[in-house]
Amino acid sequence: MDGIAIRRCTRDELKAVMHVNELTLPENYPQFFYESILERFPESFLIAEDLAKQKIIGYIMFRVERGMEPGIKFVKKGHLVSIAVLKGYQGKKIGKQLLIEGLKRVRTYSVDIFVLEVRISNEKAITMYKRLNFKIKKTLESYYRDGENAYYMVLHAKHFKPDG
Repeated sequence: MDGIAIRRCTRDELKAVMHVNELTLPENYPQFFYESILERFPESFLIAEDLAKQKIIGYIMFRVERGMEPGIKFVKKGHLVSIAVLKGYQGKKIGKQLLIEGLKRVRTYSVDIFVLEVRISNEKAITMYKRLNFKIKKTLESYYRDGENAYYMVLHAKHFKPDG
């Protein structure tokens, strides 16, 4: 990933993160949502920057939640809220690097498991998650606003291999 840096997001970069989100994903969030995640979980809100162009080209953000997981009991979850990479930079493993670094960082919050939702049509993302040992636990019917189903995927923190 020559010329691409992955680092913590700053408050001044939130507008650029929102722009990446709007260009790449149908799910968009209000600014206060990004601000809240950055304020509460700064270690696991990361950006990818094209250093030559001084341009934010991707991001990942996690939040930490507590809740029940079937067969596990009460757990602390690192929930992948959103990940995106601009189209011109896709296919260069930037998303994978954001994910690996994000998982490392959210693990510092002492989570037991990592969880995410992904569109069932997003085969590239599903493949990437499976390569890092995420497992599909269930299908969430009509999860997205447009009615598409999502897979709910889980990775136990003890099974995370950062060199995946």
